[in-house]
This record gives sequence, C-alpha cells and structure tokens, in this order.
Amino acid sequence: MNPALNTQQNNIIKVAAVDFIPAWGDLEGNINRLANAVEDVAKQDIQYAVFPETAVSGYMFSDSTELAPYLDTIPGKTTEAILPILARTGLYISVGIAEKDGLTGLAYNSAVLLGPEGIIGKYRKIGLNSQDQKVFASGNSGVNTFETPVGRIALLICYDDTYWQYARLAALQGAQIIGWHSVSDRMMPNATAAEMLGDHSTVAHVQHMSAFNGLWVICATRSGIETNPITKGQLYYNGGSSIWSPTGHKIAQSPVVSPLELSPGLNGIYCAQISLVDADQQRAYCLAKRRPALYSPTLALHRSPTDINATATQSSVNLVAAQWPVNQTLLASLSVNENELVVLPELSAIPYTTDATVILASAEPQGGSFEQTLISAAQQGKGYIVGSYPEIDTDKIYHTVVLAGPAGEILARYRVTHLSQRDHGWATAGEQFSVTTTPIGRIALAAAHELKILEVGGMYGALRADIIAAPAGEPSSLKVEIDQKLYSVTNPPTGRADYIPYAVATLNQLWVVCGGRQLGDFTAAAIYGPEPVVLTPTIIAEADTTAAQYRTLLPSPYTWINQQRLIDGQAAIWFTPLVQ
Repeated sequence: MNPALNTQQNNIIKVAAVDFIPAWGDLEGNINRLANAVEDVAKQDIQYAVFPETAVSGYMFSDSTELAPYLDTIPGKTTEAILPILARTGLYISVGIAEKDGLTGLAYNSAVLLGPEGIIGKYRKIGLNSQDQKVFASGNSGVNTFETPVGRIALLICYDDTYWQYARLAALQGAQIIGWHSVSDRMMPNATAAEMLGDHSTVAHVQHMSAFNGLWVICATRSGIETNPITKGQLYYNGGSSIWSPTGHKIAQSPVVSPLELSPGLNGIYCAQISLVDADQQRAYCLAKRRPALYSPTLALHRSPTDINATATQSSVNLVAAQWPVNQTLLASLSVNENELVVLPELSAIPYTTDATVILASAEPQGGSFEQTLISAAQQGKGYIVGSYPEIDTDKIYHTVVLAGPAGEILARYRVTHLSQRDHGWATAGEQFSVTTTPIGRIALAAAHELKILEVGGMYGALRADIIAAPAGEPSSLKVEIDQKLYSVTNPPTGRADYIPYAVATLNQLWVVCGGRQLGDFTAAAIYGPEPVVLTPTIIAEADTTAAQYRTLLPSPYTWINQQRLIDGQAAIWFTPLVQ
C-alpha cells in the first residue's frame, strides 16, 4: 500500500526540504543526480519533498542562447527518469526545471509536482527578478493548488516571495502546503559597495507565506558557488532551506553557510512531521478576517510606471514610536518636534485593557478632549501626531485613529476597518482606508492588529503610502525568526521584533511606525524599515525608555528594490481573486 495514502488518513505527513546542487549546464548529469537524490529521500519514509529551482540546468545564464541547450520539457527527460522511482516508492516531489514550451519554444522558470500517479501539475514563475528576465518568459500558469493524497499543494518559486499576493492566492484556493523552490543567492564577499546594495536573500523572506496565510511552507534552496564558465560570473548560495508552520514559526532549517565549492548532487535532507488539519484550521482563521469588498478594485488594478500617486519630493523626517507601560497612559506629557511624526500606543488616553467597560468609559465624539490634546501638542511642536480612541457617533462607537498636524487641525480620521477580537466587544467597523499627503510624505493610518490581514498593507502599498502609522497594544508572541546569518547587518531583529509589522514594511516597501506598550522584556513600540537587509534597520524601543526614534528620508533610500519597482513587478492580471 502507498504509505502516503495511509498517512494522509491521519492528516500527518513527513515532508522534506532538499538541498540539491546541480552542475552548471549538465542536463543529463543533473537528471541522473536528481534521480539518485530522489532514491535517497524515499528511503527516509518521506511523503513529500521539495527540491530547488532550476535543479537540472543550473541558474546563472547570461542570455537565452546560453540556456537553450539545457532546457527540458514537461513531460520530458526529467519526468521520464523520476516517475518510475515515485511509482515504486510512493513518494511525491516537486522540483524546479528550466522548461521549454513545446508549442512556442519559450523558456519558463517552472516547478512540476510529481507523484506515483504521474505528473500532477506545474507552475511557471510569475515573480521574475532581473536575472530571470534575461532568459525566462513571465509565467502564464497562474497560481494553482493541486489535490494529492498527501495534501493540497501549491507551488511557488524563489522571488515570488517578494510579493505577498501569490501565497495569498494559494491560501484562497484552500492550499495546505506551499512548496517553495529557490536558488537564494547572495553577493560574493569581494563585491563592491554598490553591488552590496543588491545583497538580497529570498530565503530570508519566506516567513510571511506561513504567518499571514496559515499554511505549511517547505522552502528548498541550494548551497555552494555557481560559476558560469563562459562569462566567469559567480553567485553564491548560502543554504538555509527551511520548513515553517501555519502559525509562522520555523520548525526546521538547514545550516546557513559561507561561499563554498561543493560537489554537485544531494547536499542535505531537512525533515519535519506536519499536520494538515493544523493548516486547515489556521488558514480558515486567517482568511475569515478579510473584507474583500474594501479591496476592490484597487488590488486588482495594473499600476503603470507613471503612477502619479507616489511622493515625488524626498524629505527628511524623524520617526518616533512612543513606548508606554501597559498600566499607564503618558498622554499628559505628549510632545513633538518640527518635521517629526510621533505614533502613540492604541487607545492612547487610557492604560492598556481588554475590558470593554473601561474602554467605553473613555469614548468621546470627534473634536473632544483627546483630539484637542493631540491638536495642541502638534501645533505647539509643529509636527505630526497619531493616536487612537473610541469615537462616539450617534448610536455607534468606532475605534478611530487620528492624525493631527502642525497647523493645529485633525488632518485625517480612520475608523478601524478590521476589528480585533477585543474591538468586536464594543466597536463598529469602518468602511474606508486613509492616506494623507503631507510635506513629510504620504501617511496611512491603521491599528497595528489590522496588519495581520495582508490586504491592509497591500492596499496602502498600492495607494503609495510612505508610512503606515499604526498604534499598537501589547507585543506579539510572533517574532522575526529568520536566521541572523541571512542578513547583511550587524544587529538583525531576529527574536526581538514583532514579525507582522516587520513583514508589512518589507512586503510593501514603506515604513511602519508602531507606538506600543512595554510588557516584560518585550515591546510593541518599534519602527520598521522597508529594506532591513541593507539600509533601513528595524528600531526597537529600549527597555524603560519612552520612545524609539529614527531619522530617515521619505520616500525610502533605494537598494535592491523600492516601492515603485515592487509595484511595477506585480502581475495584477492574476489578482482578481483577492477582491472577490
């Protein structure tokens, strides 16, 4: 009996992320090495294994002519060699192939899902980076989820994780597992300072696919140095294959290594036992919070390079995330300076509480004492202040975030559109997002808990916000868990920073500023930059201080990507399900 079928009845399967190293331009040899690796994986009673991107060709090709001799079709030589092994062992795998389309002759960066029954489905990479674009056509398969005896599996490839939309589309189709295939590269240590601005490791970005969507994510990448013998160009791959739970926690990872010359073939198998029921429950929890009517049509619109909504003039601004104790409000000591944005903790006029009675006792109408306090401080300091309060409007109460400006007025009010479990006890949901153009940039308003819904940050990225000002409550239990060795900074936020706002900043290429409460050794008060690998660090409030501060330029300094590039690279043609 196929062991996969028996295991699936209990909703527990054993999965693996496989570090496999192809030899550059050796199609036949790599297929043989892959077949041997599949045999070794099957011996470990694994039900589903994920292999890296372009596993039978290598990756670093300078043009389509150079790659052409090493393309394979699907079905083709690779599937012909692998399928008999799967039929004999009961194993399921997905593997990256540089694919030639039999009708058009175009090359695609593809992944194929294979099992004992044959070819189950394939995916052609949509999120192409600059190296991909030298040789591959943009994927035309869309994101699909495939039903198998070992679970509902979606396939993604490497740079796809730069975009939040693709994993979300898989979740909306009921995926339980994402197989992510990568050759996550880094700059060589002797790279110039200018080249280091492009130092980006996609495997350092994968936590979001699980954390926001409630899915198991199996991330296979490779190690070693790849050299193109024609151009002499080199890439080094630092390992870090990993497996992530539906709650966004890392449960397995391969070592992260420095540049090494490694022999082609199997380099490591990294396993975990996973529960498909866990994915179903967590995915349903994540998706239930969405309000698709609020995202239409913005998230499905194509954004051209001439988008006129973006901030055109760069300015210097001091970002401040206020840190208050859980049991206090420091509103009476509020101050701000010129060209400064101060973001207060949520429900800023009272200590942190989940007691609806206490919250309702502080409710007031627009223009009340809370707004007047912010207006007075903003006018006196000639700066900008964001806080939140329970707003009474006739027979309804809203959780309202307000922006006060230097002219002594409320520039924007935002009624929280996605209520937290606590808010549901007293608040009515708002119906509109808020972005305000100011001399220091375009400021979006949200409550920090709303950022758990991917579409909230996505809307603000599409609306070209420079900053999301997001008052927060207590610190989150989900922290950045990405291996510190995948960063190019000396003080990465691993284990200290709340993950959700960190990911929203990077996924949408904007700043997220959260005023928040300190609780024990952790805090929700932090400033999250859009590109934490090189230029824009995460700033977390130190213990027993009243704020975290960081001066920066808005729009953000340019590194390997910025908001314009991010939006230009999106394939909105596939995004309609996000707004349905």
